[in-house]
Amino acid sequence: MNSSGNEQLDAILQRDYEVNIEKYFRKGWEVLQPCFLPMIGFILVVFLINLVLAFIPILGSMASSLISAPLAAGYTFVVLAILRGRSFEFNDFFKGLTNKYFLQLFLISLVGGLLIFVGMICLLIPGIYLAVSYTFAIQFAVDWDLEFWQALETSRAFVTKQWLQVFILTLALGALNFVGLLCLGIGIFVTAPLSICIVISAYDDLAGNKANGSTRSA
Repeated sequence: MNSSGNEQLDAILQRDYEVNIEKYFRKGWEVLQPCFLPMIGFILVVFLINLVLAFIPILGSMASSLISAPLAAGYTFVVLAILRGRSFEFNDFFKGLTNKYFLQLFLISLVGGLLIFVGMICLLIPGIYLAVSYTFAIQFAVDWDLEFWQALETSRAFVTKQWLQVFILTLALGALNFVGLLCLGIGIFVTAPLSICIVISAYDDLAGNKANGSTRSA
C-alpha cells in the first residue's frame, strides 16, 4: 500500500464511530438481493469441494484448511463490489485463491485462529476479545492490500475502539442464524448469506477503502 493509502487508513483508525446495528441489517438485506442466488451457488460449490477433499486421506484435510479463508474472502469481493456500484462475476468469489491474496488470507486464518485458541485457553476472555476484534481482518486485507499481521492488528485496533458494539452485532448475527436453524434448518440458507452481507456492509460503512479498485471485476 502506498503512502497515500497509509494516510487514509491511519485517518480511519483515529476517528470515532458508532455501530448502527439496525442500519447494517437493513443494508445487508438490500445487498443480499442482487447476489443471493450467486451466493447460494458459491456455498454449494464450496460444499462440494470440501466433500471431495474429505475423501482424500490427510492431504484432503490439509487442502481444505489451506483454501478455507481464501474461499471465504470471496464474499467480500462480491459484496463490496455491490456496495460500491460495481459489477461482479461469479469468478470473483474465487479471487482469494489468486497469488495476490492466497498466502495472506491463509495466514490470517492460521495465525488469527492460533491466537484465539491460545486466548480461549487463557481464561476464555482473551480468546473472546480476539475473536471479536478480528471480525474485519479479511476485509482489511483485501480492501486495503494489507499483509496478514497488519490486517489482524488493524482490525483489532479498529474494533477495540467500539468492541462492545461489535460484540453486540456478533450476538445479533448469532441470534439471526439460530432463528434460521429453527426454520427446519432451511432458513440458514438465507440467514447465513445475510449475516455475511451485514458484516461487510458494516465494514464498508465504517472503514471501507472507497478508492480501492481491487474489488472491481476483471
